[in-house]
Amino acid sequence: MSAEAIRKLVAAAEESPYYMDPTKGLIATITTAKGDDEVSEHIKISGPFDVLNRVRNANGEGWARLLRFRDADGRYHTYPVSDAALHGDAKALCAELASRGLEITTVSKYRTHLIHYLNQDDNPDRATEVPTTGWHEVRDEKIFVLPEQIIGASKQKVIVRGALENSPFEAQGTLADWKAGVGSLVAGHVRAVFEVSAALSAPLLSLLGMEGGGFHFYGRSSMGKTTLVKAAASVWGKGGSDPGFVRSWRSTANHLEAVAAIHTDTILPLDELGVVEAKEAASAVYSLASGVGKGRASREGYARRSLTWRVIILSTGEVRLTDKLLEDRRKPRVGQQVRLVDIPADSKHGFGVFDTAGADGSSQILADKIRAAAQTHYGTAGPEFVRKLIADGDAVTIRQMIELFRHNAPKNADSQVLRVLDRFGLAAAAGELAIQFGIMPWPIGAAIEAAKACFDAWFADRGGAGAGEDMAAISQVRLFIERHGEARFEPIGTSNDALAIRDRAGWRRGDGDAREWLIPPETWKAEVCAGHNGTEAAKALAERGMLRPDSDGSYSRPERIQRGQKPTRVYVVTMKIMTEESNK
Repeated sequence: MSAEAIRKLVAAAEESPYYMDPTKGLIATITTAKGDDEVSEHIKISGPFDVLNRVRNANGEGWARLLRFRDADGRYHTYPVSDAALHGDAKALCAELASRGLEITTVSKYRTHLIHYLNQDDNPDRATEVPTTGWHEVRDEKIFVLPEQIIGASKQKVIVRGALENSPFEAQGTLADWKAGVGSLVAGHVRAVFEVSAALSAPLLSLLGMEGGGFHFYGRSSMGKTTLVKAAASVWGKGGSDPGFVRSWRSTANHLEAVAAIHTDTILPLDELGVVEAKEAASAVYSLASGVGKGRASREGYARRSLTWRVIILSTGEVRLTDKLLEDRRKPRVGQQVRLVDIPADSKHGFGVFDTAGADGSSQILADKIRAAAQTHYGTAGPEFVRKLIADGDAVTIRQMIELFRHNAPKNADSQVLRVLDRFGLAAAAGELAIQFGIMPWPIGAAIEAAKACFDAWFADRGGAGAGEDMAAISQVRLFIERHGEARFEPIGTSNDALAIRDRAGWRRGDGDAREWLIPPETWKAEVCAGHNGTEAAKALAERGMLRPDSDGSYSRPERIQRGQKPTRVYVVTMKIMTEESNK
């Protein structure tokens, strides 16, 4: 600050009725008339605080003053008081600051002095506020913003809204320490290498124009799932939870939106899906992957700008996302299953998530070492990856790496499968780049091998390469016939009233491979395909030989049910529904 600026501040302070005592706090000199005399009193308005900066967003809007103060326990808090709040209710503003630990007078007539004091402050130091972490363009500068650092050639101070207190980003030790710890310990273990690679993939989303999504590792308890998510979390912060970078699924969808904004362009590790309500999980998966929060209105009724973010979710749980949604009798949607894909956590080698027992011959000792390392040296690999990406990264090369990974696509893969494959390819590309940058102590090709193995595990668990909607519809038709094939389908050609079927769903004819089920259109749509598009379901079956269409291309066809009666239009399902796979 120049000498002239300091002189002006001193002069203003001498004229001001306010004085900030570093120990006592904000003192106001209040003069009142008593008879013919004036009496001056020194009234304490609040505890001590500093105005660090005048803050505004990248568009020059949303002006505020950034305050810093200590609470009664000695913890520092930072809070931006908006200029708009200085034109509102002093009581509301004081309550907001008091809730964060700033001591403020409770005398109503004195509260306005806090607003007067802040209004007269004209701190020349400026800072730009951004709504999320991650990539931003501020005055034509492309930078990567974290709460405690700006990566890139920025000459400006930038702060992240909502991350000023209790930031999950922290670092301890050096990159070499992290490589010797977590980086080396996870080497050779497919799922561990994949999770750490995925932790580095989020900064690539914006560069490639890809949307977020995630991976959910599921399996029995004590398998090592949480150990791996803590290893991945150590890329950006402390590899622990409460405190640490790992969050719990035990949150509302609204709260997770705010958390996601603070994790933008990094990972959002969420532990134990089982603790969240199915309803909240269903809503959260869509919003977290889409990157757009719910629209909300201000107290005045105006629409507020929705939160946005880009994250890679790394989730754990004892059950699949699909099974979790079924707890609330919710039909799992393909969009949810594509956004957060279920991967079996068991490596099938007898060591839980690990491929070997490790150097000590015990997978439990290995897990303990990884957890300890993740909470000892952390928070260096992610920022260093971004620095290298800015210096040496090339979006064209990264796209080519993802295209090469597409060679792992199954035959006749639906676009949904290819979409998921690209997310695995993104993790593979990030891991291989990190190897090239000298961040990961792994052999070249390790990240690709890990991503392919995890994709294959997901694909096998999914059940095939077809569209998820088709596979789900076929599965539902098959289940209906398995449950009711004899009880609710009347044999064609019988005239015995004793064999009459109650609550008839249709008719059956033939035996063995020639067995067919004939289902009226109304039953087909209302019961057999409930929750699905009946026409699309029929099309999926017909393409696989599981349904005999009409010669005119219609999926239902006229069939004579009883001798002497006119043909009835029905859907004819063949025995292939039971003998053929639905993924072809």
